[in-house]
Parts: sequence; structure tokens; C-alpha cells
Amino acid sequence: MDLLHMPPYGLKELILSHPFLKAYGLGFLYYLSPRIFGLVLSKVKQRISNKKSNVVSPAIIDILRKSSELHRFPAFCGVIIGGWHVLQPIFEKFFVAVGKFSEPLGAEKTIGEQRRRVATFLASASAAAVAIRQLNSRSVEITAGRTLDLTLFAVVRALDVVIGEIWARRKAHRVHSRTLARLNRIIENNVDAAIFAASAAVIMFSWFYEPEKLPSSYNKWITEISEADTRLITTLRRIRSGEFVYGKETGQASLLQSLCEDLGLPKIWGDPAATKRIPCEVIHHGFSKSCELHACWRFWNAWKAAFTMYLGLNLLVRLRNGLSVHTSLRAIGDAAKSAAFLGTFVSTFWYTICLTRTRLGPLLLPQSDQLFLENFCVKMSCLSCGWSILVEPVHRRSEMAFFVAPRALGTFVPRKYDRKHLWKETLAFAVSAGIVFTALKENPKRCGFLERRRGVPQASPDQIVVFVEV
Repeated sequence: MDLLHMPPYGLKELILSHPFLKAYGLGFLYYLSPRIFGLVLSKVKQRISNKKSNVVSPAIIDILRKSSELHRFPAFCGVIIGGWHVLQPIFEKFFVAVGKFSEPLGAEKTIGEQRRRVATFLASASAAAVAIRQLNSRSVEITAGRTLDLTLFAVVRALDVVIGEIWARRKAHRVHSRTLARLNRIIENNVDAAIFAASAAVIMFSWFYEPEKLPSSYNKWITEISEADTRLITTLRRIRSGEFVYGKETGQASLLQSLCEDLGLPKIWGDPAATKRIPCEVIHHGFSKSCELHACWRFWNAWKAAFTMYLGLNLLVRLRNGLSVHTSLRAIGDAAKSAAFLGTFVSTFWYTICLTRTRLGPLLLPQSDQLFLENFCVKMSCLSCGWSILVEPVHRRSEMAFFVAPRALGTFVPRKYDRKHLWKETLAFAVSAGIVFTALKENPKRCGFLERRRGVPQASPDQIVVFVEV
């Protein structure tokens, strides 16, 4: 049937399906693009290295097949946005029917706004509950936890909205003074940095001592970007557990001695029974005796690795508007700044270890033994490295802080759990999604991160797919 001659009922169905189709399409692109790109890149690498490469077509067909399954991300996007769009008017009409005989005269506008907010919350929360359950509907999985990162992302965003609203109301009702205004600015300009630093401290401590609390891919990425030899990390873990003790033969010498041999350093430096502390050269991976030069070396290596990654991302983002000399130079500049942050993060982590265990530690804590300092130095490095966020511009800190906060929060909950507790995650996600979606529709400024990414002054149900782009 010709679309222009469809009956009104058909047009209504088409309008209702539009948000679902749009959200599904964006989710499909988000799900498909990195997988296709990764597949093609791996085949190109195989071709360059002259390795035998299989045909790409079957793999692409398999990716397309999986992307169309109901428990995948595209369907999740369609259900949460499309469901919200369908349920919103239903809840609004219900509240109008229930309350039309009870509202006081002259309060129609206020009560109407309240009804709309409640309807938005219930509609989005209901759609989110169905969507997250659908995402967890794979019967082959005995345990739950597949969507934990997505749920934690929603919880952190909801907390951001609630705390931001409380802060704004408190700020509006208190007595204004120059001192309070200055204090408010200091807090507002540094709260994102503090959140990032605290989150980074939790993540780095978990990576060092409790790696099972982080996703394996995340552990691998941190290890690669920090260029940390697993034998050194294992040694510091065994110092904490009491297995590696200075001045005693505990059978741990072979671990660090093999690292010393690979670095061309004296083998005896790795024997705890023969040393009072691990020499700095071992921590420096044989680069230099100087802790400062070692920190600069760490910065440079991390900067190089990060610059390549960030440059590709910056150029890819600008491709949709066309590349020019100006935009290319800006992409290079932005990539250099972001790489400088990561370089500072890595170098600060390692330099703090050196300062604590060999310089400031013995000076400020002269009564402490070396084993205490070996444990204390890791904690201090975890606390200090996150403040490298101050290298980034103020407007970037919020985005980065709320990117790592869910990861940090995830270390306090089990990554896999019995499916009988899945209702708790469903409830947390539904309530959080309801809060964020309601705020984004009624007061977009309260969702500063989402508003900046979309660049729109207001939002509607089909505009908020960005929330689930994690």
C-alpha cells in the first residue's frame, strides 16, 4: 500500500514505531561497526604477516546473525526507547483519568507537570526493566552479571542527576556571599577531578592486588599501557601476602631473579634473602638509576602508545564533517593533550612508588621497615596517579570521571552472581534509567554529560539513545 494513502490507524502505528526503528538502527550500528572493523583489521594484519587468512564473508554473516538476536544490544536499544515512547502517553492518560476529579482549582498547571514527570519516570523505568531482562535472556548462562557494567553506568548517571539536583536547590536557597560563591566555584571545578582520582585509586588498587574484580580485558589494557612486567607485580603482591620477606629464604627468589637476568642486572638483586630491598633499577626495568629519568621514560612510552590510539579516534569523529587542514591539526592537538594525560597518569604511578619506598618514605616514616614501605608505596601511587586528570581541560574532566566511576563501583559487587538475584539488578537499572531519562526530558542541564555529547537544548524519548551507548 502506498505510504501516502495509508489510513490514520496505519500512520499512527508508523509514528509509534519510528523511535523503535531509530533506536534499533543506532544500536545496530554501534554493535556492528567495531566488530566489522576489528575483523577486517585482523585479516589485514594476517595478510601483511603472510599468514593464512580465511574468507571474511562467513565471519561477517555470523556477526550480522548475532546482531539480530533479541538478547543483543540493538534490540535492547529499540525496546528501551520504543517502549518508553509507547508507554508515556498511556501513563499520562491514566493519571489524567484518575486525578481529574480531585485536583484543586487553579492547580492544573502544577499538577499537570507533576503527572508528566511521574509518567515519564514510570514509562522509561518500565521499558528499561523489560529491556535489561531481555538482554539477560540467554538461557545458556547459569550465572548472571552480563549486563553489570551497563547497570553500574546507569546507577552512576542517576546519582549524578540526584546529587546535582540537591546541590542546585541548596545553592538556590542559601544566603549568598562572596566567600560562599568562591567556595562553590572551587567545589564545582574540582569535584570531577576528585571523583576521577578516587575511582582511579580503586581501579589501580584492584588491578594490583585483586585483578579478579576487574574484567580481564581491562586488566590486560592497564598492564599493557603501564608496561608492567607481571613478575614485578607478582612480587609486590607476594610482599603484601607475606610470602616475599627480606632477609629470609622463602623460596621466592626465582621469580625476581629471572626478571633481573632478562634486564641484564645482577641476579642476586632478585633474592630477598640477600637484599634489604629491591633496587630501584629493577623497578625501572633496567632503564636508569635515576627515578626522574625513569618517570620521563614511562611518560614518553605511554604518550606514544596513547597518541596513536587517540589520533585515530579523533580523526574518525571528524570524518563525518569532512577533514581539512584545520580539523586535522585540531585532531592532532586534541590527541596530544589526551595522550599527555595518560602519560602523566602512568609516570605518576611509577614515580610515586619510587618516592615512597626509597626517598620520602624513609624520611617521613623512619621507624617503618622496608616491607611496610613496599606495601605503602603501592597505595600511595594508586592515590596519586588519578590526579593527572588535572592535565585535562575542565570540560573534559566530567566525561572522564563518569567513565571510570562505574568501573570503580564494579569492584565492590560480584561480577557474576546467581540468577535468582537478577531482579535486584533489574530494579537498580530500571530506577536509574527512569531518573536519568526523566531528568533529560524535563531538565537536560541536569544531565550535563549527555547534553554536551548531543549538543541539544532539550530531549525527547527518541533522542536519548546515547544513554545506552556503553
